[in-house]
Amino acid sequence: MRTRLTRRVFRQLSSYALYIDLRCPSVPFSHRCLHQRPSAPASRPLFHVQTRTLFGFSRKPKRKAKPANYEPGYNVLLELDERLRMGIRPPPAEEVAEAFKKYVKYKKWKSRWLEEVQVEQMKTAFLYLEAEQARGSWEVGLSPEDVATTFTALRHAPPLGYRSQAHVALSKLLFEGFQNTKGEAHAAKPVSEEQDTQFKNIFMAHIEVLSHYGNALQARDLVEQNWSSNLKDATKSPWLVVIKGMIREGQGEEVEKTITSMQKHNVPFDAKLRDQIVIFYTRDKEDLAMTKHWYYHPVAGSQLLSNQPTVVALQLCIRKNEFEWGDKIFKSLLERSPDDKASWDMILCWAAAKGRGVDEVERMMEVNIKRNKDRPNLHPNMATFNGLADLANSKNDPYTAERYIALGEKRGFQPDANTYLLQLDYRIKVNDLAGAMVAYGALQGEDLSNVDYIPHVNRFICALCALRSQDYDTIMSLVEDLTERKAAFFPETVAALSKLHLQRNEMDDLADLLNTHIFHFGLSDRETTRSVLMRYILNPLTLECRAWETYNILHSMFSETNTESRVELMQSFFARGRPDMATHVFGHMRQAKMKSQRPTTDTYATCLEGIAKAGDVESLETVHNMMKLDSEIEPNTKLYNALMLAYAGCEDPKRALEFWDDIMHSREGPTYGSIQIALKACEKAPFGDRVARAIWHRLKKSEIEVTKEIYAAYIGALAGQGLFDECVRLCEGAEKEGARVDALTLGSFYNAIPGNTRKQKVKQWAWEAYPRVYEELMKCGMYEVIVGDPDDEEQQEVGDKEFFFDIRSIGGEATP
Repeated sequence: MRTRLTRRVFRQLSSYALYIDLRCPSVPFSHRCLHQRPSAPASRPLFHVQTRTLFGFSRKPKRKAKPANYEPGYNVLLELDERLRMGIRPPPAEEVAEAFKKYVKYKKWKSRWLEEVQVEQMKTAFLYLEAEQARGSWEVGLSPEDVATTFTALRHAPPLGYRSQAHVALSKLLFEGFQNTKGEAHAAKPVSEEQDTQFKNIFMAHIEVLSHYGNALQARDLVEQNWSSNLKDATKSPWLVVIKGMIREGQGEEVEKTITSMQKHNVPFDAKLRDQIVIFYTRDKEDLAMTKHWYYHPVAGSQLLSNQPTVVALQLCIRKNEFEWGDKIFKSLLERSPDDKASWDMILCWAAAKGRGVDEVERMMEVNIKRNKDRPNLHPNMATFNGLADLANSKNDPYTAERYIALGEKRGFQPDANTYLLQLDYRIKVNDLAGAMVAYGALQGEDLSNVDYIPHVNRFICALCALRSQDYDTIMSLVEDLTERKAAFFPETVAALSKLHLQRNEMDDLADLLNTHIFHFGLSDRETTRSVLMRYILNPLTLECRAWETYNILHSMFSETNTESRVELMQSFFARGRPDMATHVFGHMRQAKMKSQRPTTDTYATCLEGIAKAGDVESLETVHNMMKLDSEIEPNTKLYNALMLAYAGCEDPKRALEFWDDIMHSREGPTYGSIQIALKACEKAPFGDRVARAIWHRLKKSEIEVTKEIYAAYIGALAGQGLFDECVRLCEGAEKEGARVDALTLGSFYNAIPGNTRKQKVKQWAWEAYPRVYEELMKCGMYEVIVGDPDDEEQQEVGDKEFFFDIRSIGGEATP
């Protein structure tokens, strides 16, 4: 009898190497799960052997990853939300209150609008604190100053089109709670003037939040009800806030109703309010039609517009190429003899937009200087030339922009920070990154305290990262400069840097980058970076070790990754021939804290289908045990089909057919896929022909339509038991059964019959009996499989291989 010990085993034993049988239950799970399967192309050492370096000095210690950089207090809010979702004891109320206060103070200092996911965490914390206070577990409560700070953080306007019910809900909760507190305090003693002012400010902030986030109509109702009592003396016009909110929501018809309501409350719609509406439509909405409508809207008192709305309207006309109407309002601006520099700068820009060259604009400047020689505040300065350069930049004319900046220097004006930002911007547009670097170097010597330089530098980093051959040192110098200035990294910048680190295989740097910035982003911004990591993992050209490291980073930092994406990752590792890694991905889904991220019956079926193709017994046992312990999974026919397919693919057809019995006794019953998989399992099962015949007789007795896939699978089941003559008779009598012999039938017959000798016999018979069908089968191609242990070098030398037709594309592959 031939020994089962291969050369590999003898070689390991003779060299005193440790040999591990993965089927041994005493082997740790981590060794069994991530051990390289024989089907994978590369192997890894299972144990690390410590080695001594030169002169006995130890190696450099492994780099430690940076801890996650949460905003102050935000990690406690996340922990509270997670614990409440899991139904376990939350943090103490005092700790949550302190974290809430820290977080809103930080957001007030940042002066940036809040993402919906962040406000959801704040709302959860507020409701928890209210519940604890009602139960008497926490008696302190949030002070009016804390509520005012929270409203200051909430009231920042978001981008146009952004709506959020979370902001509205939290604002209502805060305002109602503050109203109740005020009522109780007023019952005890009269309210002071300071407290009354604080209440009015909070009321105004509540109006702003409602107007900014899609509830402008409700905000108008509050203004109408409380105008005389609380809002009449507000420093900012609540009517204008409501009107801007309606414009944001596209409710232009409601603006007219609001103006009517204002007049009922003796609030005139004057030129100042009209100017603000025109500016909002022009600068924020860029709606030319509505700008024209409101530009001529009648108002109480003087009908004249101030110069500012005319200037911004002319800027919009330039952007929209609307020179016909622009000439009319430009003429009116000249007739008013403007006495502000912004208007004179706009006159020069309008001339340049109408086609005047740099020399002609310079002559107009000379005329302006002579005309206003007694008013030097109206003379051109560097801001004038920056405006002209910005106009040329908007027209994608960097050459003219450079000429305007050179003209300013010629007239004795030194470039300022805005000049260098303009140069940086248009040089990036024309891909002159070397010139952009020069502009950036000059920018670093300027005072940037009053200049919004962060978007430009972020775009510069993205442009450098997009180059085919990146200048890594230059990119990192920009990154370090932004970090030292404590400036914000945009989501697109973090995504570009993540891609750069992945290309350079700098996994530690990638982890540090994400730990520093990713937890400051909302879900929509985090998706930008997550998609970069996903594409890298799913790319078949990515080395499997790098894909696995990237997946671990993705898993640890993007817990919101949905089930569909995780299934896609799992399938990619199956496609790489690494069922162990795919099983780990599935295990992470199984351990997810959120119920929506846990595997469903379909997810189990998908995983088992991948295991069936890989033929990995250990992964199958792991996943099957997970399924047994999963109380949320109720097995159905699809899941039984997948189990049957997986056990058949792992060379355990007897166990596979046990699930066929489960299907037959279930209420749902078998599907066509169940029958095909069961017949496939009969090919290698002991006495599988008996089970196959029983299935066939039941089909005939029940008068179930026999598809070509089932007929081919039945022939394959008998062929797998070596019944050549019976399979030939079935092929010859196919027409009587309402079927026909096709490439799938012959392919199933050939693939299932054991032994190369019998396969040659089938091939010869098929060529003689069905030559045309056999030619179609040959077009499918063939693949070879090593029979026995693929690590047995002696067996491979003998050439113990079997060949099979690739009939998967024509229905030869059963699916759950």
